[in-house]
Amino acid sequence: MNPFSPRKRITVPSFAVMTGGTGGIGCEIAGLLLEQGWDVLLLTRQPRKAEEQISSSKGQFEAVFCDLTEPSNLQSVGTAIRDRNRPIGLLIHCAGKIQPEATKDITQHSLEEQMAINLTSPILMTSQLLPALSPNGHIMFINSIAGVMPLQGSSVYSATKFGLRGFARSLALEFRPRTLRVSSIFLAAVDTRMLEQETQDGGSVLNFVNQPLSAQYVARMIIRTSKGAGREIFLPRIDGIFAHACLIMPWLLHITTPLLEKVGQIGLRRFLKQKAAASFVAHKE
Repeated sequence: MNPFSPRKRITVPSFAVMTGGTGGIGCEIAGLLLEQGWDVLLLTRQPRKAEEQISSSKGQFEAVFCDLTEPSNLQSVGTAIRDRNRPIGLLIHCAGKIQPEATKDITQHSLEEQMAINLTSPILMTSQLLPALSPNGHIMFINSIAGVMPLQGSSVYSATKFGLRGFARSLALEFRPRTLRVSSIFLAAVDTRMLEQETQDGGSVLNFVNQPLSAQYVARMIIRTSKGAGREIFLPRIDGIFAHACLIMPWLLHITTPLLEKVGQIGLRRFLKQKAAASFVAHKE
């Protein structure tokens, strides 16, 4: 049974709280919300950087320090937000962390950091802010295809994203369809600094089977989803279909991986060439 309501609703711009706003996707989301008249409160470890990157003549923007790896910090920030006595129309969990590594090389630090940012903090912050959500509020989890399809070489990241999907689905079941809305957006590779860093750290070449999505396109799709009923969407859709097929038929991933890796290697070379060309042009200017 799909726990996400199919009934459509319209969200009136008001107050949005989000994490991860200094990355490519989060920065774009915040900018679009502000232009639509939303007031945006960003929780980040780099508030000064966020204020330099994000501005608007319409909605009001505020960035406050919050370390998502520290539960005590999450609690104090959550309390401060509730004390504002302002209903939250949108709660967007956009922060993410990936550390590609073989299972034999997993360290306690990388395990705890990825668990904290990708899973623990969204759960705790949601719990903290539920009393402040407006009756027709929308909680959005920016997830990954790795939350549906296992990602070789990034087992901890994949585990956290599978867990985040489970939490979102369970949360949706706690509320009647006409009350709180819950959505999960499962992304393939997105052309951001996070992808570049993941690639440098030895991330999967499967990220490049398809052309990485632009952060602008992803942000627009997230904003569009925020205006409707709670649901799951997959970008691109074909990746969601393939990922679910692999869950039903695990052998499918084993059979197709060699071919996908070859295609991914070609895509990776194309991506690196494009980045090199863009860097050359920017340096020349």
